Amino acid sequence: MNQNAASPETLNIKKAPQLLYAGQISDNPHWKFSSHKHDNLSEIVYISGGQGTFIIDGITYEASQGDILVYNKDVLHEEWSNPDHPLQTYFCGITNLSIQGLKDLHVIPSDIEPVIRRNKYSSKIETYLSEIFDEAALQAKGYEMICQNLLTSLITVIHRIIHLHHQDASAEKQDSLSHRIKEYIDKHYTRNLSLDDLAAVFFISPYYLSHVFKEDMNLSPIHYLITRRMGEAKRLLVSTNLKIREVAQLVGYDNPNYFTMLFKKFTGESPKKFKEKHMERLYYQK
Repeated sequence: MNQNAASPETLNIKKAPQLLYAGQISDNPHWKFSSHKHDNLSEIVYISGGQGTFIIDGITYEASQGDILVYNKDVLHEEWSNPDHPLQTYFCGITNLSIQGLKDLHVIPSDIEPVIRRNKYSSKIETYLSEIFDEAALQAKGYEMICQNLLTSLITVIHRIIHLHHQDASAEKQDSLSHRIKEYIDKHYTRNLSLDDLAAVFFISPYYLSHVFKEDMNLSPIHYLITRRMGEAKRLLVSTNLKIREVAQLVGYDNPNYFTMLFKKFTGESPKKFKEKHMERLYYQK
């Protein structure tokens, strides 16, 4: 966890959050929201029922009832419901937020996983978000202040969850070989890394490195490397005016044709089509 990140004991919200929107998703088994990001807000989602798939910064997560998702400003994300177990969610968009030790419009530190699994505070999170939704829908006198107070409580509880989780797991996580490999790939994903290169860094055999990583992460180190590159490529495609060959070079591919082939294999569409398709939806609010 980022040493500069705020814990509940020291949480200093320098600018109180303001509600930009609140909403609810239900009774829509085929609901899908294409890849997008927000440059003027952060977003919190609570799953009150069902299941869904979420691609956040190129990493795929499965989430279900009781899970919380946090999208900091500028984080690329895509969401869709499981048709057999349709999603039910409360969500809200937050602006004007500034927490000491974090970037503006960041609810959580950027090195924290954006999916917070079901825990003893899940029902409290649901209560806060459902009350925010009700207040925003009714817009009775003073609702803005009530929503601001609820948002502050919501963010404080999220930080409490993170703090407690990392107290329990930080030692194990820091010592985890697979976590250290992942951190190395995250830091050096633009390099031309091979399995042998990674093995040499950690003084172990390529076979053992691949086995340990796949056992913990459910994919091979090289597959994770490519996924990490594709996630960054998506972000660059929809948030900059860079040419495809420039994006390819920035994420570690000197050959733009090879990059295009890999991108299509991993996303189902070419970089050009992806950019054209998603640019117009980039800041569309649910």
